[in-house]
Amino acid sequence: MKILRDYLIIFLSIGILSALLFNNVILPLYVNWNDEIRVPSLTHTNLVQADQILKERKLEWTIKDTIFRRDIPSGFIMDQHPEAGQMVKENRKIQLTVSLPPAKLEMPDLIAITERQATIALDRLGLILGEVLTDSSDLYQKTVVMDQSIASGLPVAPGDSITLTVSLGKRNLKKTMPELLNKGLNEAKKVLEKNGFTLGQVKYTQNSELLPNTVVSQSVTSGKIFPRERGVTVDLLITDGF
Repeated sequence: MKILRDYLIIFLSIGILSALLFNNVILPLYVNWNDEIRVPSLTHTNLVQADQILKERKLEWTIKDTIFRRDIPSGFIMDQHPEAGQMVKENRKIQLTVSLPPAKLEMPDLIAITERQATIALDRLGLILGEVLTDSSDLYQKTVVMDQSIASGLPVAPGDSITLTVSLGKRNLKKTMPELLNKGLNEAKKVLEKNGFTLGQVKYTQNSELLPNTVVSQSVTSGKIFPRERGVTVDLLITDGF
């Protein structure tokens, strides 16, 4: 039993000496080798934790850049320079990239850009694309944003939901050929232009029952329907006044 007790005492003594050696010699050499300090890993910690870790090693920190991410809590460290494990001098400032919301946000102008471009712009600011409405438009091409729920320049905050209205393209607009018979030439021309048509050739015919320059025939029948964007020319037959 005495021999066993002696062995236990010896092992305990060796363990204590090893612990003291590690804490007082090996660890200081690892952390502070040749008057240099090994940079700790700070990523995925917050600023409070990083400040405490660096103070223990006589290092300082500064914010190099900020990035806003909805999936990362505010104040968390996303990157550092120098990297963990490098040796630096005492009081060296470690540059940190931290997740922080922007100090101030203004709603961007999304009108006249594509839905994809608008989605990217919103995501960069931490704004959420909510409902996407659609409507026809003669002004904006298909897939282009034509309206936004919050006007550009107004204050917004990360996490706000934005509704966009996206163009389906031109409406299926129609135009109808007007009735020109018995109208004077000048009046007929104005009616054609008002309805999206163009006056073509004008020919004359004798008709003693009607006033001069009165339309007696038109090359396109009244009531005929055309697409709004289609160019249509109408020839007229009018009285010559004899």
